[in-house]
Amino acid sequence: MTSIVEMPKAGLEGALPPWMKIDWSDEVLHDIYRDWGTYYSRRRRENFALHYLNKALALEPTDHMTLYKRCQSKRKAAQMLGALDDSRAAAKLARSVDGEEKAIINLDICDVLYELNQFENSKAEMHNNMRVFIGNKRKSFEQRQLVVDGVIKDVTGEAMSAFFTKNLKTVSIVHDLIKERERVDNRPLWKILKEQGKCDVQSIPEVPEEMLSPMEIARRKRAFNIFHQSYINDSWIDVLFMKMLCKNRNLLLPQCRESSYFLQLLSTKQYEIVRKFMKMLQSRSPLYLVNYLKYGNKAMSDKYREAYLFRVQYQTHRNMNQALKEIRALRKAKKVQQLAKFVEELMGTYVVLKTARVMCWKFEFLNEVYNTMALTLAEQLRVPKGFTPHGSNAILRLLRLPVERVKDFVPVTFGDRAPEPEGNDPATNRAKRLTARLEHRMVFAKYSIEKCYLLHQISQSYLDQGRHSECTYNARKAIKESKNCNSNLWKFLSVVQIVKANAILHKLEQTKEALEDALPIATFLNAPELVLFIENCMACNTEDSINKRATLMQARRVSKSESVATHSLVSAQDIESREG
Repeated sequence: MTSIVEMPKAGLEGALPPWMKIDWSDEVLHDIYRDWGTYYSRRRRENFALHYLNKALALEPTDHMTLYKRCQSKRKAAQMLGALDDSRAAAKLARSVDGEEKAIINLDICDVLYELNQFENSKAEMHNNMRVFIGNKRKSFEQRQLVVDGVIKDVTGEAMSAFFTKNLKTVSIVHDLIKERERVDNRPLWKILKEQGKCDVQSIPEVPEEMLSPMEIARRKRAFNIFHQSYINDSWIDVLFMKMLCKNRNLLLPQCRESSYFLQLLSTKQYEIVRKFMKMLQSRSPLYLVNYLKYGNKAMSDKYREAYLFRVQYQTHRNMNQALKEIRALRKAKKVQQLAKFVEELMGTYVVLKTARVMCWKFEFLNEVYNTMALTLAEQLRVPKGFTPHGSNAILRLLRLPVERVKDFVPVTFGDRAPEPEGNDPATNRAKRLTARLEHRMVFAKYSIEKCYLLHQISQSYLDQGRHSECTYNARKAIKESKNCNSNLWKFLSVVQIVKANAILHKLEQTKEALEDALPIATFLNAPELVLFIENCMACNTEDSINKRATLMQARRVSKSESVATHSLVSAQDIESREG
């Protein structure tokens, strides 16, 4: 069948198709549109089918069979509420036109209620129709009733009892949340906020952002995959692919404005249709029923589960040992950047997702990794051979900081409102992403030594971006946190971060105070290299203070001599003018 073209508007926009040149009556056009809708509905092209069925209903609104066909199309497109309205309207029209009930339409109402997961309402509707119809028409309802009874028995059977017994606390919490969501409060917003102790002046209340821990994100991702694997087997990867398409930047190109909007609408709509059908399957056969039927013997199931956990625990233990070997090798090779990157990937993507059940000695492993990282950072604080505290920027060279930051010249056009060029810098964007990731981990960090590491890395990231006040702030937080874990090494490294931030800005007094705080910590650590390093930093800072003071004194002398010379010249000119 060829594609159907709509009637063009008046004017020179296009010629009429041949079939429109005939003066059809409304009855004939109605039949044509209904046949086309049926044709497209059979081929699962629901948009075309609904379009032509709507045109047929516009020509003859009292045709209950057209409403019935539109209900069938909406069911295929997962529009169940609209299908229920159409089926009820079709049944009402059939009673008013023919004076009797239509079995196929009433059966369709029962099917729609079943697909809406309203099993009790569907069963009640079937009982009502079984009193009306007899013979073969009644058998259709009896067959549907067997299906609904089986679903209700499965859903409310022993599997549900076992599930509720196991998750009784969670079920009560979810029940309270549902009740709270269903409760309607018609009072003014300011009264509700005042009762809750919140700000009652805001016209638009703030929506709290949901913060999920990395373990919770991984748990939800795994639950999503298990849910689809349980019902559609190997096709679960297709559902995951459809979910990714809804936010895929390669498909939804911002340069293609028209096509990207259409593709986003199409991908989102198709994914929602699949999700609705999956919810239907889950309602008819809940996941707890699937697990109950799959693992009927609880003792055997627990045995297999423990065996699986022991295998995961053994492999995790091997991975921990391999990671420690890699960390020690990188430390021995003095590859600080590679070690920092490896530790961040290891702790941020692997260890954070492991529980104490599968990762035994997790706290000890964290201590070993973070202490090794701290020792590696402390080993970089050494005085180079032949170093002298004299000269410009000596303390910056000692702290391994860039002496001069040369940036490319960026032409500026007057009136141009383009964003700052630094916003497109890959290094800046990479540093911002790293900072956001570390701050997100900081929210869910459990141990103090982990918080010390995260705060130190955040301060270092801010230092690399040139945001020295944020660097100092996070370093001070790390100093306070180091008291909880009794880690003087991380405390020393955090003080060094403050020294770096102040040294870059040439704040000599603040640098001196930070160095005075770092010296007793280095002495307590019994590390002569660190003591020597701090003493050299203090010598460099003292040298800079002397040079700065001398420069200021010289500038004052020059300005004073210039002012005296100017005053004498003015006085001589006044005397000459008076004599003249």
